[in-house]
Amino acid sequence: MENNHQKPHAIIFAYPLQGHVIPTIHLAMKLASKGFIITFVNTQSIHHEITKSQPNTTEDDIFARARKLGLDIRYTTISDGFPLGFDRSLNHDQFWEGFLHVFPPHVDELLAKLIHSDPPITCLITDTFFVWSSMIASKYNLLNISFWTEPALVLTLYYHLDLLKKNSHFGSLGFS
Repeated sequence: MENNHQKPHAIIFAYPLQGHVIPTIHLAMKLASKGFIITFVNTQSIHHEITKSQPNTTEDDIFARARKLGLDIRYTTISDGFPLGFDRSLNHDQFWEGFLHVFPPHVDELLAKLIHSDPPITCLITDTFFVWSSMIASKYNLLNISFWTEPALVLTLYYHLDLLKKNSHFGSLGFS
């Protein structure tokens, strides 16, 4: 009897901030250790910052050591829509406004190339802060998984913000 059961293949997109990338890397490693095939997508600017911060390594891939341990984690980068020399911190508002509109087409283009990889991608895992994931997952008939990278306390605060305002715990001293 033939075994046609394939390993699940997840493509993962981390929100391009350190506090979001690190938990997403941990998720990728955990899923890979449980038998998933992972394609991890980083922005070129975050990849550049990571490799620049590790000058004593010759590896250009943050998952190279994981693969040596037998984990099937593929790594690729895409543009966030801005050149590497663009100061994202100094031009914060311009960057995030542009990122919101420019990044999703780059994701769509990459998925169009990778959707028929071997084995085929079966699910899309993205940071909860990405607003485009359900549309793109639907377009490619992928399971859409939203990953909350922040502590549970932050989720609780967001969820109950209306109650905090109503009971004057937030916004009561002129803050909003």
